[in-house]
Amino acid sequence: MGPYGKLFIYELSDEISVRGGVFGPDFIGCWNEAGSSFLFFSRRHDKEVKRWAANQGSVTLVSRHVMNYRDWQAGDDLKPFRVEKLVVCPSWEQVEMADEEILIRLDPGVVFGTGFHPTTRGCLKALWRIYQVDSPQIVLDIGTGTGILAIAAAKLGALKVVAIDLNELAVETARKNVMLNGLENQVQVKWGEAEAFIGKKADLVLANLHFQVIDALMKREEFFSKRWIVVSGLFHGQASGILESLEKQHVKAHDSMEDNRWVTLTLGNKSVEEGPERWQRRKAIPIVREKRSIEQSQDHIKNRKENWP
Repeated sequence: MGPYGKLFIYELSDEISVRGGVFGPDFIGCWNEAGSSFLFFSRRHDKEVKRWAANQGSVTLVSRHVMNYRDWQAGDDLKPFRVEKLVVCPSWEQVEMADEEILIRLDPGVVFGTGFHPTTRGCLKALWRIYQVDSPQIVLDIGTGTGILAIAAAKLGALKVVAIDLNELAVETARKNVMLNGLENQVQVKWGEAEAFIGKKADLVLANLHFQVIDALMKREEFFSKRWIVVSGLFHGQASGILESLEKQHVKAHDSMEDNRWVTLTLGNKSVEEGPERWQRRKAIPIVREKRSIEQSQDHIKNRKENWP
């Protein structure tokens, strides 16, 4: 069971910015993508949306759809799960915690980044391993989505985390999750493109992104200046290409995890000492479900429309 039974989705003909106060408490958020906007509500608002769109001038209501929240989350019932000693728990669920476990509260809303995708779990495992051998103080999370990785980094010991996303609804959702975990003093969530932030000072950069974005970032010298780099959202061939390119950089691969075709790489500046056996290359623990990460969702909403009633 999630926070919403059904989602009422309204597609508009242009990318717009909508504040929650316009529609009241039933308004979940506005998702902009590919020249369109999608307004999400927990209850039907046909008349209000149609009237509001008419008052915007050039904006028109293109379509209306109703979906179960569970279907929006690819059929998954969002439940607590564990990666090492990190416990990710939906905000509406309860979970028993063992000694030394670290709780991450998460309300994904309608943003991608619940933690079920192998790339997200791979990044969580990589984060855990890094903080067993080192203590990165400044972390840059590019393509933060719900903020799950940024929150995990702060919970593991980062003093400052800058979380970036180009999707305004993701930024809003991540900020809410940061507050949900009481981390406002450690985690800053900002809107912007990855390239605009990669030059910022950081000990660790998290890049769970579409490969095209990763490829562009790798052409920037600043990308390889970080002490640690976690890269995910890769297929095997793409990961192999990255590993081959490391010969030209002062970077080496410390870990490679592959799960359900997705690869997560942990790279480190060559000044980083090789860790103990935990840095031996090994397969990730099995992960049962697969969903898209936030940066891999290009055109995802439009593709889903084919199955909407």
